Parts: sequence; C-alpha cells; structure tokens
Amino acid sequence: MNDSLKITYTQIHDAALIWIHSLPSGRVFSNQELYGRVEQMFPNAWRNRGDAAREPKYRNDARWAVQHAKRDGLVKDTNKRGQHRKL
Repeated sequence: MNDSLKITYTQIHDAALIWIHSLPSGRVFSNQELYGRVEQMFPNAWRNRGDAAREPKYRNDARWAVQHAKRDGLVKDTNKRGQHRKL
C-alpha cells in the first residue's frame, strides 16, 4: 500500500474531535453516530487502518476522540451506555 494514502490515527481522531466541537451545546450524540460520521469522512478507513479481531481500528480512534473531549471538559456521559452530551 502507498504510504501517502494511509489514513492515520491522528487524522481520524482529529476529524472526530472537530465534529464533536461543531455540535451545539446540550446536543446528545452516540458512538454509533460518531462512527457514521467517520465512515462518511473516511469511507476506506476500515481498509487502510486494518481491522482488529473485534472491531475496526477507526472506531477505536473515534472513541479515543470522545475520551479526549471528556478529559478537556467538552463532553460528559449521559446515563445511557455509548451516549454523550456536548457541554
């Protein structure tokens, strides 16, 4: 594979974080919605990042963006698994 075409953790992570930043305050979003956005932005991410045994790596990259957004006080968890609220 051509290295210039390789999608990196940072690209997916940053794109997910930018999308989270663009949400209005109070907006609830799910991991599935975030995955859908990443899939739209990087339609071949699963192929270029490779798959783990249980999930595509790009989903893990997107979830880390949520964790970093939580750390930075941008989002918090709701009482439902896999859902987050933009602050």
